[in-house]
Amino acid sequence: MQYDDLGQLFQILNDEQIEILKNGYEILLSNISLDYQSDVSVNNTLLIVGENELASEFIRKAKDKFEITHKPYIEQYGGTIGDFISIVENEEIQTSQIVFFIKPQLDSRILSKTTQIGIHFASDYKDVDSMINEIESLIGDFTYENTILYNSNKCQYHHRNKTQNSYCYECENVCPTFAIIKDDETKELKFSDIDCIFCGKCVGVCPSGAMQKANAPLIEMVKAARLYQDKIPLIISRQDIESISNINIKDSQIIPFVLPNANMLNEVYLISILQSTGTQCIIYGDIEPNLSDAIDFINELYIKIFNKKAIYVQNEITTFNTLQVEQFPKYTYNTESAEFNREIFAERVKFLIKDNDYGAIYNKPSIKYTDLKINAEKCTLCMSCVEACNTSALISSKSNFELLLNPSKCTACNMCVDVCPEHIIEMPLDGFRLHNSFFTYKTKAQDEPFKCIECGKIFASAKSIKKVQSIMLPLFGNDEVKKKSLLCCADCKVRVIFKAQNTGV
Repeated sequence: MQYDDLGQLFQILNDEQIEILKNGYEILLSNISLDYQSDVSVNNTLLIVGENELASEFIRKAKDKFEITHKPYIEQYGGTIGDFISIVENEEIQTSQIVFFIKPQLDSRILSKTTQIGIHFASDYKDVDSMINEIESLIGDFTYENTILYNSNKCQYHHRNKTQNSYCYECENVCPTFAIIKDDETKELKFSDIDCIFCGKCVGVCPSGAMQKANAPLIEMVKAARLYQDKIPLIISRQDIESISNINIKDSQIIPFVLPNANMLNEVYLISILQSTGTQCIIYGDIEPNLSDAIDFINELYIKIFNKKAIYVQNEITTFNTLQVEQFPKYTYNTESAEFNREIFAERVKFLIKDNDYGAIYNKPSIKYTDLKINAEKCTLCMSCVEACNTSALISSKSNFELLLNPSKCTACNMCVDVCPEHIIEMPLDGFRLHNSFFTYKTKAQDEPFKCIECGKIFASAKSIKKVQSIMLPLFGNDEVKKKSLLCCADCKVRVIFKAQNTGV
């Protein structure tokens, strides 16, 4: 394996430090499969949008270099470099690149993102010649990395169709490019790896763990972190390696732990690293707000349990090479790929708190926990909330007709609140409780089972039958057969109605 991008670090480390750094780096990259890279072919087709003197000058100078289509405006466009589809007056235009000589009338959220590869704005260039050179440089075949790993089964945007409050698209919100775009018609996320700049923000903000990076998924990161046991990992983004050369850490207990970008970390990644090494860690480089929230959340957790913080940022350390190792409990927890982030975090925190009660941690702007309030008297146990919950925070006990909640698994997505037909669920954002009761299922509503009046089989709850009766009885009037059918299971309902039709009773 090539370690060219680590060469700068090797100069400030001893042999033992270098070996741990190399082995950890190799574990992360070993996850990359053969389809990690993709090829794209960009031909010379070009769409010019806008009519002004500059556009005319461009066309005059570029007409021999590109196959040009010229339109005064377009209504919308989509795709990636090499395969853009633009629409104007019901006409589809396919080109490899697009140049705007006017400001496009697009959604402000789209315009707030950085320019997409293959999309050019004349105002960004000093002159026509520099624009032509840049566009021409993108023509040909080239390779890019596929780094976005996405699990739609975990996603809390995918195919959710209630109100805007009940689905999450934080990954699209924080993405500074067009690597992630949401489609509100299909409720699906669309990905463009070629436009990904490896900022890692999408991974950090995803509450369910649906987003990961191919070159640093959680499972592989934990394996790499175990190499740093009893050492202090200095977590650094790949692009910050050059700036670390002035830090004196040779022969110290500090060893660089190189990630694609440190801002991909959240509270789940951080506690996993801490429990794998059994020591504190240091984070180097610029820290985005979401990572700052996660650092504060974990430090509050460790201060409450151990009376000392576990995560430092580089400007808090005055002398690196004399920093002493702080010992914290190690925990080997083998994460499963299907597990949600909150499940993993809950298991790791349970290990730390044991049977103690350490109070609570308040929510952060990007980390929200709730212990749902459900009006048990009005709940009919229709289980719409259970069907809507994809993290299994809400489950049902069909044998006992119970609705149960494990608050540690809930991402406070609001979906259960929206789908409840009785409107009896509240979502107070009251934080994370450091007590075993927060990590277990508790009964939130319960009812007596209702037995079919024909065969005696339990098929519903008493409250649900009562509700159906309140709605349907006024509609059935004097039809005793239909009234009776409300009290029958699905099989007996058919028999009762069929018998009445054939006997005239």
